[in-house]
Amino acid sequence: MPVARSLHGVIHSPVLARIQHSQRCSSGLILVQLSHTRPLPLSARIVSGRRTLTTSLRRDSPVSSCSYQGQQKRGLSFLGTLRAVFKQPSPPKAPKKIQKEARVLGRVRTDEYEWMANKNDTDLRDYIQAENTYAHEYFASDAATIHLLNREMKQVLRTKKVSAPLTTVVCGYEYYTKTSRHGMVYCRRRKAPMAREEILLDSGYLPDNCNVKKVLLSTGHQTFSFLTEEEGEELGSLHFRDLNRGQPYDEVLEDVFNFVWGNDNRTVYYTKATDLLRPYQVWAHRLGSSQSDDILVYQEDDDSIFVDVGSTKDQKFVTINGNSLSSSEVRVLDAGHDFSNGTLPELTVISPREEGVEYYVDHHGDHYYILTNANPKKNFRVMRASRGSPKDTWVELMEARDGEKIEDVDIFKNFMVIYAKRDALPVVSCYHFESGAVHEVPLPEQFCTIGAGVNLDYETDSFQFTLNSPYAHEATYEYDMASRVMTALRVHPIHRLDRSKYTCTRINVPSEDGKAEIPVTLLHRKSMQLNGRNPTLMRAYGAYGVSTDIDFRVEHFPLLERGWIIALAHVRGGSELGTLWYHQGKLMNKRNTFADFINVAEHLVEAGYTNPRRLAASGVSAGGLLMGAVCNLRPDLFRAMIMNVPFLDPMTTMLDPEIPLTKVEYLEWGNPAESKEMYDYMASYAPYDTIPEFHAKKQDHLRRQRANGKAQREDATSESSQDSQELVPSSKSASALQNPPLSSRRPALMITCGERDLRVDYTQSAKFVARLRSRLEPWYGVEGKEACVLMVDENRGHFGNGTQDDRVKNWAREVVFLLGNVQMEGAATMGQRAAAAAAASAAGASPHPF
Repeated sequence: MPVARSLHGVIHSPVLARIQHSQRCSSGLILVQLSHTRPLPLSARIVSGRRTLTTSLRRDSPVSSCSYQGQQKRGLSFLGTLRAVFKQPSPPKAPKKIQKEARVLGRVRTDEYEWMANKNDTDLRDYIQAENTYAHEYFASDAATIHLLNREMKQVLRTKKVSAPLTTVVCGYEYYTKTSRHGMVYCRRRKAPMAREEILLDSGYLPDNCNVKKVLLSTGHQTFSFLTEEEGEELGSLHFRDLNRGQPYDEVLEDVFNFVWGNDNRTVYYTKATDLLRPYQVWAHRLGSSQSDDILVYQEDDDSIFVDVGSTKDQKFVTINGNSLSSSEVRVLDAGHDFSNGTLPELTVISPREEGVEYYVDHHGDHYYILTNANPKKNFRVMRASRGSPKDTWVELMEARDGEKIEDVDIFKNFMVIYAKRDALPVVSCYHFESGAVHEVPLPEQFCTIGAGVNLDYETDSFQFTLNSPYAHEATYEYDMASRVMTALRVHPIHRLDRSKYTCTRINVPSEDGKAEIPVTLLHRKSMQLNGRNPTLMRAYGAYGVSTDIDFRVEHFPLLERGWIIALAHVRGGSELGTLWYHQGKLMNKRNTFADFINVAEHLVEAGYTNPRRLAASGVSAGGLLMGAVCNLRPDLFRAMIMNVPFLDPMTTMLDPEIPLTKVEYLEWGNPAESKEMYDYMASYAPYDTIPEFHAKKQDHLRRQRANGKAQREDATSESSQDSQELVPSSKSASALQNPPLSSRRPALMITCGERDLRVDYTQSAKFVARLRSRLEPWYGVEGKEACVLMVDENRGHFGNGTQDDRVKNWAREVVFLLGNVQMEGAATMGQRAAAAAAASAAGASPHPF
């Protein structure tokens, strides 16, 4: 029911998102009609047949790509070997500059790389090629290590073979999915002895670069429908298969964003989008007719509102949900409406739209059950309403307390399941309709993420849910709400992981403004010591009310096994502590997100977990904006940063209403063209706009001051001295947020993006890196002392692409980047560190261990 915000502005149901993910990990089956959807996450993408940077690196064998080993075999001298190994690839020069000024509200904004908006500019293509070539060369000498880490992560992903997949039983059939080498296979069989398996869809037969976005059965289980989309696209083709004849229908609906079935087995309701990717229309299609004969049921002309279709759990109503980032309006129509008589269905508005009020609707018996934040504290609560009753007569059944958020509900005949978060941890409760009694489900893990299972049976008292925890594969449990008995249906431990050596802990860090305590979840070895020398990776998102989940990530394990700490910072802008936590990190409060992240980093340093030369950070999409802003505000706090599909140029985006989703995003980031206050506020943190500029003459003057003893003394040369001096950062976050210094230390950067990304244009990353190379040439220029690697994948969309092998190889590169720049600081690549270790060993020294 409730809506969460995706990586960059799409509104979707967290339950459906989890089901879409879990059905690919644990062989469940998506056969549900829920109110909201989004494109599949990275983990659910199907095989892409196009060439990518990842596949081009496959040619590098472990022997030929390791410079040290290869040159030793060719008989080079020891000194010659070291020279060859330590030869670093040169980053490309910053591209041409064409100064362009834009005047808004009396403000002048200069963008020397605005010309990159022309994707056909040959200079842009040449620059992207040069950056990709440099990225290839940067990782080439690490191919052996990437291969090793790739194998390690595949070992983590291994699970024991299961005798039978998890099934969902509905209407006398068992539905399930299987995984093949070529993709997902959707199946069913009658629930009877020796029943024959029926394949509904084998995704391996789909064209290359084509993904399955959603599958759904008609209410009578006579027709199987599936929505496909090309890689990077967000509108797809809807196909139908007659299960009685075992043959596909001839008709295919094009440009479909989402769809649900009516309950007459003939009518499909689907949404279409504008050119700016905003779903705004609901159409009705009857099987056996042409799409040109489809009937327009509803159209929303407000550019800030997404329209989606869903259905109630009892299949009595189709819901039309008009959601912005701050309000909702829901219309319901009879799911059995007959269009053959030429009439349109009656649309009933549950409650007129109010700014700041969100609500989501389901149905049970003779009542609507509504999840809404319509109260002064904006905490979500579950309400019951009679049909046609005004809002002031709604009855409250359950309300989230401060620090809590009710995220979703799932309705059954006798019970309602409520999914919530309390202090950034999941809570599942069961409400009994007859007695009104509520009890919490005892969860097997404290630090985890919970997702609803594929619970299609309305009559049952049992429900399935998935549990995703940091040290185990996704598990599936079944809970009997009447007897309060839990059964583990599938639990997979990590292959060869001694879980007793690792733990999760929680700390709370005071915010810089003193108004909040920031929860931080730490993953680490139990033997960790607070000596200030632990390599640490911080992760956060902090936007759209999306929580930073405590879940399984295969890329964490190579780091954890090498003594790293993983710090999940639940900063403001997410909704880990409720709706207020989200509102304190958006619009004119957005800088709280950055201040929280910096405060957490400073605390990790001051408390002895790590030090700035051992601290790294990573973020995706809006989390990439967080990384970019923090990189400019406090570069001295971090040794390395990774930004994936980062939103680095919000000023350009929010000043151009013709860019997809811009008008929808006004409620999250603000409209800088509306007021000078909003313009100045956004410009104060926008990563592209706040890149400082290095002035050689000014820096020479500062160096002379240091020589005269008027500035801070130089850093100690030994690593131990550096560690002890850097336990306390040079400036506190409050002052840093106002006047960020041009630090003598800056982090190494790895930035990835995709040319098929329709949400965050890849030129944002290209412009950001180009300006870094130009303005901060001593760090990121041709002779720069820090790595800045930009990888632009021509086939990638916002949610990634490729097979699992491709994704694992990408993660292996990220891990190599972190290990090379943080844990083994000194040489530029892992191959060079191998040579350095060999040289140190030959000299009798103790080399840095890998």
